[in-house]
Amino acid sequence: MHDEPRNELEQRALAAWTPAEPPADFVDRVMRAATTNHAGRVADVLGDIPVPRLRWPRFVAAAIAAVALAGGITAGIKFWPAPETTTPVESQRSDADPEPVSLTPAAAHASTGEVPADLGEQVDRYMASFGARYGDAFKFQGSVVVRRSGELLYSRNFGRADIATDRPITDDTPFKIGSLTQQFTAVAVLQLRDQGRLQLDDPVRKHLPWYPQATVTIRHLLTHSSGIPNYTDSLELTGVKPATRYKPQDIAAIFKDAPLEFLPGSKFDPSNSGYFLLGMLIEKLAAVPLAGYMQEHVLGPAGMGRTWVGNQLWLDGDADALAAGYTFSEDELLVPAVAYDLSVYGGAAGMISTPTDLSRWDSALRKPGTLLSRASLDEMFSPALDTYGLGWIVMQERGQTMVGHPGGVEGFNGAIARYLGDGITVIVLANTEAIDCRDVLDAVAAIAHGEPVPPFAEHEEVPVSPAMFSRYLGSFRLTPTARTRLAAVVDREDLALMEEVRIYDDHGRLFMLVPMHGAKWLHGLGEDRFFFKDLAGTIAQFGPPSAPVEWLRLWQGELEFTLARENETHSDPPSPLAP
Repeated sequence: MHDEPRNELEQRALAAWTPAEPPADFVDRVMRAATTNHAGRVADVLGDIPVPRLRWPRFVAAAIAAVALAGGITAGIKFWPAPETTTPVESQRSDADPEPVSLTPAAAHASTGEVPADLGEQVDRYMASFGARYGDAFKFQGSVVVRRSGELLYSRNFGRADIATDRPITDDTPFKIGSLTQQFTAVAVLQLRDQGRLQLDDPVRKHLPWYPQATVTIRHLLTHSSGIPNYTDSLELTGVKPATRYKPQDIAAIFKDAPLEFLPGSKFDPSNSGYFLLGMLIEKLAAVPLAGYMQEHVLGPAGMGRTWVGNQLWLDGDADALAAGYTFSEDELLVPAVAYDLSVYGGAAGMISTPTDLSRWDSALRKPGTLLSRASLDEMFSPALDTYGLGWIVMQERGQTMVGHPGGVEGFNGAIARYLGDGITVIVLANTEAIDCRDVLDAVAAIAHGEPVPPFAEHEEVPVSPAMFSRYLGSFRLTPTARTRLAAVVDREDLALMEEVRIYDDHGRLFMLVPMHGAKWLHGLGEDRFFFKDLAGTIAQFGPPSAPVEWLRLWQGELEFTLARENETHSDPPSPLAP
């Protein structure tokens, strides 16, 4: 991790560029897709460059190598931009409003919850902008819900739960929800605390004696400050196989003896290992499987009859209703995801739910006594370290406290945002990796608060004749200036993965390959400029103009870096205006 304090530009760049924690086997799937979908052509392009298995960096500012090239977003944790303040929430309650409204002092002047009269029309127009130019694979496929203090304001489903059978998505279609699971796990732990069965500052080994680290507490796990390595970074390296059921002890063995990455409690660093351990701790103290505890004490009281933990969906005989998950291939097509069994994820990411049930979840959290006391709800929604509470991101946004979380597993992603001042809640679920639900959520939340939102921008492609491709082909390496600039926000080992890219012709299509990461299709934009059909809006510029190509400059948001053509002097060209 980058441990030095970051300046404002670096923080904004990280907020805009940081991809979600990838699925456990994301890199391996990218490389399998590269060799399978391209029928060996990527292997030919790689030549002698080695392609080892690798640990995907947890946060990578240079998303050229992560989001743009790997061909998808997906699962785990990405945090919204820096909050206005990190003041802990205080509880305020009006006798006229029985639902909890946890506010900071600044939130006392928050929006009244007024929403545009044409909310539905505005959201529909925004959603229709996805794929307007890029095609069907870029259309949103999933569900969007907007509520205010329990009242349904907007609900619409888009696309198909199963492309092969043309089965539509409905309000009751189950989706895998990934890291959204962690808020449920946190509620269960707080319930056990309130029953006197644990204390948050108990060492984990007090309840799970086989766990060797004496300094890691339950609170460290809840706040992602334990220092335990994230086991989902390298599942395939440890021998975990897709579609294979595992016992919790088998998964815990992956990380239980690993050295801590930092002193527990000293910093925030998301790790699914912590929430997996919490799932095991719940089972130990409740003396029932995690699914059984959740059903009796969390899902049942919340009225969530179509939410399941792990493989309970299959046991209940409703597996045919589950949405199929899709990844985004280098050929810009949706293809079925190769997924791990949910037993691999447990209390970290092992749940399935529906748009309707997540609406019921929102309602249950607004009524103290349904799941937790008011004091425990406020504790859960108070930032403990950075902007993370207990299972929730906690931020100040639009003059009030917003609590939310993104998540996903292979082929799925989703996000929820709950505004505790005006009662607005936005829920977004998708069964593809082509559209990032965090972006949809941000836009829909803005619309619900009366803010103008432009349509999602998709470039108009300018065809480039393959006869011109020879101008661009070859290898390019980071210039010294670009390397220095990136070193400020990227670990040295991660930076090394982005040292070289290779431009190649794939039967009349221009591709850019980052060794060990995969390839991405370059689409013409004119004047030696190209774009990737990715949500990050990556632009590539070759130069100098009207001369043999010597360099390649890449932009994504505010971040820019340059690569020099192999056998050319590795110095930076004059900086043109960014797109």
